[in-house]
This record gives sequence, C-alpha cells and structure tokens, in this order.
Amino acid sequence: MPATDSLPARDLLAVLARALPSLLRSAPGIVSLMGLMVVVQGLTPAATIFLSKWTVDGITQLASGGEANLTLLTLAWAGTALVAQLTAVASTLLQGYAADHFTVQTVTDLMRKMQALPGLDVVEDPRFHDDVETLQTGARFRPLNLTATLLGLLRAGVGVLGVAGALLAVGWWVPLAVVLGMIPLARKQMQLYELGWSMTIQRTQEARELAYDQRVAMRHEYAKEVRLYDLMPYLTGRYVRGAQAYQGVMRGVRNKQVLGVLPAQMLALAVTAGLFAYVVARAGQGVLTAGAVVLVTLALAQVREGLGSLIEFLAMGTQHLRWFQKFYAFLDARPAVAPPETPRPLPRRLDLTLENVGFAYPDGQPVLEGVSLHIPEGQVVAIVGENGAGKTTLVKLLLRFYDPTTGRITVGEPDEATDLRDLDPAAWRAQIAAVFQDFARFEWTLRENVLLGRPEDEAKLAQAAAASGLADLLLRLPDGLNTRIGQAFGGVDLSGGQWQKLATARALYRDARVLILDEPTAALDPRSETEVFAAFAALARGRTTLLITHRLGSVLMADRILVMQAGRLIEDGTHAALLARGGEYAELWRLQAGQYVEGEAGREAVGAGQ
Repeated sequence: MPATDSLPARDLLAVLARALPSLLRSAPGIVSLMGLMVVVQGLTPAATIFLSKWTVDGITQLASGGEANLTLLTLAWAGTALVAQLTAVASTLLQGYAADHFTVQTVTDLMRKMQALPGLDVVEDPRFHDDVETLQTGARFRPLNLTATLLGLLRAGVGVLGVAGALLAVGWWVPLAVVLGMIPLARKQMQLYELGWSMTIQRTQEARELAYDQRVAMRHEYAKEVRLYDLMPYLTGRYVRGAQAYQGVMRGVRNKQVLGVLPAQMLALAVTAGLFAYVVARAGQGVLTAGAVVLVTLALAQVREGLGSLIEFLAMGTQHLRWFQKFYAFLDARPAVAPPETPRPLPRRLDLTLENVGFAYPDGQPVLEGVSLHIPEGQVVAIVGENGAGKTTLVKLLLRFYDPTTGRITVGEPDEATDLRDLDPAAWRAQIAAVFQDFARFEWTLRENVLLGRPEDEAKLAQAAAASGLADLLLRLPDGLNTRIGQAFGGVDLSGGQWQKLATARALYRDARVLILDEPTAALDPRSETEVFAAFAALARGRTTLLITHRLGSVLMADRILVMQAGRLIEDGTHAALLARGGEYAELWRLQAGQYVEGEAGREAVGAGQ
C-alpha cells in the first residue's frame, strides 16, 4: 500500500493548537466575529427542524379543532432563513479578511525566519531544502484553506451537536444511539477520504517521479533542452505510463477500502432505520406527535450530512495541518550558524587568519583539511585550483555562511584577533562586497539591482555603472537605470554577460573593505573581461581582495596566489615564484598558457591599472 505521509493525531492536534492562536492573533476582532457568525450558522438547522416540528404539530392541532399560531411560526421560519443567509454572506466576507491577515502573518514569519538564519546550514540542509519551496508555494494559499476548513469544521460540528440536541425531544438516549451508530462509518469514510486524495500529494517514489516529470515539462529552466531535443512526446508518454501504473495500484487499494466501508454503512443504516421505525410506532400509539416524526426524519438526514461534512473538513484540515507542521518545524529549526549573544566590535584592521581550518558538509565528506594562512588587510589574493578543490567553500566560511568543523577563522591583527564567530554576522558582511559565479538575478529595475536596498548616491551609482561596463547598455534603454529587467514581469531580458556586469556594479557601489570575486568574468568575452578586471584592479586598491578563478590569466592582478587541491592549501606565493617552483600552479599555467597568448596585451593593460 502506498505511504500517505501520515502524522499521528496528537502531532496534528499540537500543530492545530499552535495555528489557532496564530489565526486569532492575526486579526482578533475579525476572527471572533467570524466565529460567532459560524456558530449561528451551525445552529440554524436545529432551529429549522424545531420550527418544522412545531408547524406540523400546529397544523395537526388546527385540524383537530385546537389552536395554533401558524403566522408566528411562519415568520419565525422566514426569520431563521434570513439569518442563515445573512450570516453565510457575512462569514464568507469575514473569512476572506481573516485569511488575508493570516496569510500576511504566515509569509512574514517565514521571511523573518530567513532573516534570522545568518548561515546557509538550514536552507541547504536536506531536511529543509525541499521543504523551503513547498513552504514558499503553500504560504500563498494554505492559511486561506486552513481558515476556511476550520470554519467549516466549526459550523459542521455545531450543526451536528445542535441537531443531536434536537433529538432529545424524542428521548435522552436517541442522539447517543445515532452518534454511536455512525461513528464506525465516520472512521471508515475518513480513511477512504484520505486515501482518495490526489496521488500527486502522496509521498511515494512513484508519485514524486510523476511530479518531477510534470515539472520538467512545465518549468522554464528546462524549456530550452525540452524544445531543442523535442522531449515533450517522451515526457508525456513517460508521465501517462507512470500515472496509469500508479492508478492501477491506487485503484486496488481504494476498492478494498470501499468494501471495508460497507459493514459500517449497514450498521449506520440499521440504527437509523430502527430509530425511524420506533418513532413511527410510538406516533401510531399516540405517544409521539406527527411533528416528532418530522423532527426525527429531518434530524437523521442532517446528522448524516453533518458527519459527512465533518469527515470532509477533517480530511482537508489534515492536509493543511501537514503543511503547517513543516512550517512550524522550519520556524523552530536551530541553526548551527548563529549570532553571538554579545557580539564583539570589529577590529581596526581586517586581517584574515585561518588556523588549521577543516570543514565537512552534513554528509561527512571533508571539503577542507588543515588550511592555515594569513591575509593582511589590503592584499590581493588569487585562489586557484581544479573543481572540487574547496575554493568556494573557503569563501563560504569567510562569509560565515558556515562555521569551520575544526580550527578557527580570526579577523584582525594578531594582538587583537577576534574569532569570526564572535562578530555580528551582519556587521561583518557589511564590510564585504562580492561577485558570485551564481549571482542572483533580481527581476527588479536596474537601479534596484545595484542599490540592493542601500541608500542612493547618484554619483556613486553612475560611477559603478560606468566602471562595470553597464554604461553602453544604459544608453540603449529608454528608461535607463529605471528599466525593469527579466522576463517574469515583462522586463528587458539581459544577456549572461550583461547580468554579470550588473552583478559587478553591485560590488562597485558598495563601500567594502573586503572584496570577493568568485569567477566574476565567466560569462564575459575577452574584451569585456579586460575592462572588468581593470575596474576590479582600481577597486582593489587598499582593499582585501580574494579572486577565485579558473582563468589563470586573470591572477596577474594578484599580489599572491594560493593553490588548492582536494581541500588542502598546497602552494602559496607570487606568480613568478610559483612558476619557478615548477609545482601544481606551473603545470596549470602551462596547460592554459596557449589561451592567453592573444590576450597578452589585455593582461598588460590590467597590470598597468593596478
């Protein structure tokens, strides 16, 4: 039988106990009024049943020569119907208001949690990595759905209790017999309803593969290859075959469950039929009135319908609470990288020192081992090595996205060296500008992409745009820096090189004492690369600069070159010294030397800019 990602009832109740106060806190007045409306709605069926009983009894009395105020009963029935309609409209309106507030609060809580995670350990943790996208997507509708479900559950519950209470008019034991007779059916139907949820929400291998095939067919990041290689027929066939096989499995399980419901249905039918026969017999004996027969008939139908609604809302609520369970687990996640309770002030100088630093990701595989080095403030350092050497991980540690597994990183001169873990991460990162290889492409305006929320300085902004090579692009855009970029919102699409120049402009705009360049020219042509490195050379004056690159021609701007291999620092020196040594760097240079012959003039220009 496929797994259903089920949670114990006590866990769901714990999540509900946390979600309800959050809903109330988001809009206390609206939620309270909405709850009142729903209670009135729930009691309306019981009131209607009593009015129906009294009306039938009144007609019987009139037919027998007695007295009855049918006009008053008619007005009462009309008033009850009006109240039901008005409260239904009001509760729907209030539900929308409450859900809006709850949604904003939920999304805000997610964003604040992200803000409270100074490192990458939680968001890159396999336990949460997949959930982050689920949370981001579900935050748009799960609060609304949970609000609607809780209201429906309250309305159905009040309705069942109210109608069951109406049955007390026949006998104290009648509602008890009805409820006990229907409990087994309710449990079986709950199981069937949960099983009947779309197979795409099941957490089985087959269901996840089906969801993946849909994603490949529909998402933009796969679109070029899907169209180039005409993958849609293959993807469609693959999905249909997988879906049909999975449906076959689910069909067998569901059929078995349906057959399991039949005994419970027979029991519920026997109880209701027996009760109806009892009431009819007592009415024939003159013990009960005709109105009592009407009351029981309507009440039994209402109880059955109400229990069905309860089951449906419980099943839907279970799905929404599973999402909130992930939501609260994420909010409760304790990061390994955390700000110190009492941060120490930044040292006067920002020398960087690594003392026997080692690091391993959660899978346990070491990425860095025994790395020790000292970088005085203002030095330009290139870090080179093959893929997987640990270069980018070293940068993540310096940015304190992670903490070393062994050893430590300090900031400052030896006599005032401060462990990086004792500094406020925000204060430390405010001293750093970076151009990452996988830089973010914010689909905002060009101006917003450069500023990134910092105060605007027109002179600095123009200087950063010019130095990064964006000036020519801005001249071609009618709105200049105010141009919206990216395709998601109908903006201007940029080439890879233009995006990289934009990322460079961000770094140039920021007043930073440490500059990190992680493959900053990977998407640029040789001419643009030369221009950008000239800008970097000017920017690097007086700043600590770390340049990570595979293009060894670009390391000529560095005062010092670090060579990494398999997580270890194996060489450290100037370009000339490392060539003379004839080690790993000299071999890498020899392999790439042919690529730089034609670019020699460009490198000389970069060197002249230092």
